[in-house]
Amino acid sequence: MSASPLFFVLAIVVGLLVLGILVFVHELGHFLAAKACKFKVLAFAIGFGRPLWKHKRGDTEYRINAIPFGGYVAMAGNNPDEETSSDGMSETVNGNQSQEKEDIVGAGDNSKPIWQRAVVAIAGPLANFVFALLTLWVMFIYGVDRPAFMDSTRVGVVVNNSAGQEAGFKAGDSILSINGEPVNTWEQVQNLIAQQLGDYNIKVQRGQETLEMGLYIEKSGPRMPKDPTGGLLPARFLPVVGKVMPGGSAENSLKAGDTIVSINETHVFSFDQFAFIMMDYDPQNGPVEITLKRGGEVVGVELTPAFDSTRNRYLLGIEPAPEITKFVKYGPIAAIGPTIAKSWEFTTMIFDVLGKLVNGKVSANQLAGPLNIIPISGFMAFQGFSNILNFMALIGINLAVLNLMPLVITDGGLLMFLGIEAIRKKPLPVKAQLLINKIFIILFLALFLFISYNDVLRLPDFLRLWR
Repeated sequence: MSASPLFFVLAIVVGLLVLGILVFVHELGHFLAAKACKFKVLAFAIGFGRPLWKHKRGDTEYRINAIPFGGYVAMAGNNPDEETSSDGMSETVNGNQSQEKEDIVGAGDNSKPIWQRAVVAIAGPLANFVFALLTLWVMFIYGVDRPAFMDSTRVGVVVNNSAGQEAGFKAGDSILSINGEPVNTWEQVQNLIAQQLGDYNIKVQRGQETLEMGLYIEKSGPRMPKDPTGGLLPARFLPVVGKVMPGGSAENSLKAGDTIVSINETHVFSFDQFAFIMMDYDPQNGPVEITLKRGGEVVGVELTPAFDSTRNRYLLGIEPAPEITKFVKYGPIAAIGPTIAKSWEFTTMIFDVLGKLVNGKVSANQLAGPLNIIPISGFMAFQGFSNILNFMALIGINLAVLNLMPLVITDGGLLMFLGIEAIRKKPLPVKAQLLINKIFIILFLALFLFISYNDVLRLPDFLRLWR
């Protein structure tokens, strides 16, 4: 993928659009719930800062603000001069400050029943989750172009001098479990290893043997890992010759459709493995011995690779057969099952990562903020309609779950205060609410700066990946 300035700018624009849609859905949930519960909604805004566009209809002013992160639904509270957002934040209207006697935390009018204010608070995360379900449902109806290798856990290549090679892994190993968790797809393998836990206990099937192997991958800190899979790569391409280049060393010996069985007595499980072996070819060792299947016949050939100055290495002049993919498409009813399964996978993945963050198995350095999520969103959009729908669903479920955490500045924090109010039969004292809010706002800003700093450190790695 080209990393031209134009591509990077387009990725940012598309990424902002994607996140803008998710924020709009979240705030729309608050807005619709507030209207349904007869709250007086003063403003429905996407973004923060100075309004770039606004339009008033009835009691509500609709705004698009200059800073395209977040948003709010401002509702009238007990004090007619105060707007209180559904996210528990207060605004001052017409220059009048909220009074001490006002409840500073609440989903709109504090005279409304607690259950109605709770409905308004939970409606945002619920909207994100429902939208994620609809997105996945549409994705499965539209169809998913899935590479065949993703449905296997077979290792296609073990990169030289990698952690995987040092641990004794070999091409052809099938991964059965990682740290006791069974895996059935390469996607599961990637997701577990990408958590950078450091030490992994991996059970593999090698021929008739079941082996338990240790794998240590050095943590990369805030930067993107140089060896994200420990040098274990999937078998993307079968060891089948797709094309023989005219004038190449293999022109008179190999044919399209030949299956490579071995090279220099090393069994070949994928064309990727074959290519990695050829990268280490030393002309002092003479020709390479290749065993292949052609129809029902086993054929042995000797070939001398020719040096290619444009690629600066020795080549035989062959290309792999096209990658095998399968297009999976469901009807509207049949799509419900995989939609629920995928949404459950995304939800449990979040709790798994949060748990490992708490116990220290996953480093906070791996958290990503807007500076990384925006270009990733844009990049995914260029990978196809199904990929962007899948990514939007993942981010939407993330927003839903994280917003329900009892962190005071989230919808979950507001629900926590409402629960306390229901138990006490009255809100917490204003001074206590102010103090708790100030503490959590300071902590949130510190976390935001920390994550943004890590995002900045990772930007060169993203640009390098796109070259």
